[in-house]
This record gives sequence, C-alpha cells and structure tokens, in this order.
Amino acid sequence: MTDQEGQALVEFALVLPIICLVMLLVVTVGEIARDRIVLEHAASEGARNGSFNNDDLQIRQAVAATVRPLDPARVTVTIEPDRAVRTRRSLLTVRLAYREPLALAFVGMPDLVVRSSATRMIERDAP
Repeated sequence: MTDQEGQALVEFALVLPIICLVMLLVVTVGEIARDRIVLEHAASEGARNGSFNNDDLQIRQAVAATVRPLDPARVTVTIEPDRAVRTRRSLLTVRLAYREPLALAFVGMPDLVVRSSATRMIERDAP
C-alpha cells in the first residue's frame, strides 16, 4: 500500500462517522415530517367524523383507522369540549400527540412528541 492510499483510507475513516450521522439525521427528519402529515390527516378525519356523529367512540375509531402507518398505542387523543357541553353548531377540537422514538435515543435524546389538532363545527346533537 502506498502513502497516498493509506492517507485516503485514514481520511475516509475519519469522515465516515460524520456521513453516517448526517444520513441518520436526514432519515429522522423525514420520519418526523411523515408523522406530522399523518397526524394532521388523522386529526382532520377525527374532527370531521365528530362533526357528523358527535360520538367520542367513533371519533377515536376514525383516528385509530387513519393513523395506521404509526403505532396507534403511542397516539394520545384529546377531544374538546366534553361531550356533555357539545351542542349543534358548537366547535369540536380533536388534538393528537404522538411520541416518536428517535434513532438517537442511545445518546440520551428523549422521545420527540409530535402534535396536531383540527377543529370543526358540530352538525348534530349528541345521540
């Protein structure tokens, strides 16, 4: 092996961890963007379903069905206001929070929480 080849090998060994870290960060940012889009869609579907049915169980089922690319067990659903005070033409807000496990957790980074919400007007009274 010549000095030139040895120098190139050492430079590559020094740069490789940085390249891997940058690639890991790009993948992580892509996952977070995907999660945000999925949560926005799920919150919108939950609020749309709630505006027609005004039923918490059906709202949660609509969210669970829409959020499928993610782990539904990690999604927290909050429906505001309480069902007892919801009336026709009042606003219904569905808030979602998803705890995203990061690939960098091994260095002590905590899970990232991605949030989304959607608001719609209720079209009918609670059954």
